[in-house]
Amino acid sequence: MSILKELKNNIRDKSRDNFYQHLMTLGIDVSLAERGAKEEKLFNPWHRRSLGVININSDSLISYINIIKRDRSKDTPPRWWYYFGIPSITSKNQNDYIEVKSTRIKSFPVFGKVKSIRWNFNANGKILAGNFTKDSEINSLSMDLGNIKVQSLHENFSGYSIELEFKGIRKKSTTLNINHWNTLNKISKILIKNNKIDL
Repeated sequence: MSILKELKNNIRDKSRDNFYQHLMTLGIDVSLAERGAKEEKLFNPWHRRSLGVININSDSLISYINIIKRDRSKDTPPRWWYYFGIPSITSKNQNDYIEVKSTRIKSFPVFGKVKSIRWNFNANGKILAGNFTKDSEINSLSMDLGNIKVQSLHENFSGYSIELEFKGIRKKSTTLNINHWNTLNKISKILIKNNKIDL
């Protein structure tokens, strides 16, 4: 490896590599997609960038994970988002868009302990939000890891996405365990079931 390539490798963000290795330690069959995969465009506006896609080869409704980063600026720290993609046939009508997201309620603002989860939703997400509210495992997932946003995907990315932004100061480091992974798949099953009911 040339000195220049080695330097670039040393300074590049390795969040995808680290998450890939972490998933393998959980016994999940994964592989790194080649850079430039179309899934990198999912939730990747101009002011963010994809760090690449991880393909899920295990028996899971979650097919891939796209990791998005917003670089540090003068006034804001860097941020990382993990998008768990669940391909499915969904409505082509944007009016059928579904969005449900969690808000972590703390005992004291900013530094307090998370005491409960509130699920906010758009007009099409009421049923899902009700299901999430009643499920202790799904609420625990948000309490343990951070805010969760579930939304339907249309047109080029038909299906659903579970957006996760890990809590804490070092958000690029994760604490995902096998129970968390199973709960993410539980959410996926609920989404597919909801899809079959509504469409």
